Amino acid sequence: MVIIEGIDVKAKKIPKKQLVSSWKLLSKKPLPKIIALQLKDNDFNRVICLRRCVEDMQRELDEWGYILTTEGTDACVFNAEEKSGSEYIILIREKPYHNLKTILTHELTHIVEGDL
Repeated sequence: MVIIEGIDVKAKKIPKKQLVSSWKLLSKKPLPKIIALQLKDNDFNRVICLRRCVEDMQRELDEWGYILTTEGTDACVFNAEEKSGSEYIILIREKPYHNLKTILTHELTHIVEGDL
């Protein structure tokens, strides 16, 4: 169990080697401290609703051309709180529409490009 946005959720941690594999496709820099967690779909939807902000909506408009529904979002990445021991957190829904490697590569691209 972990607490995200004040909600207790069961989360499956994505192994670091999967993050490293996707990171190496994007950058020669060292992998930052990243925690990637897969959440049950209903928990993911609740967290996404609490995290949604104007900047996220603008990023979706820039990236996709429209604002995604909560159900249409596979994952999100955000800056972690200092006390988490990581720099970034990636949250992924349990039953995503895309495969995990594609999702990780996409979310890590946001970190590489610094558009968080």
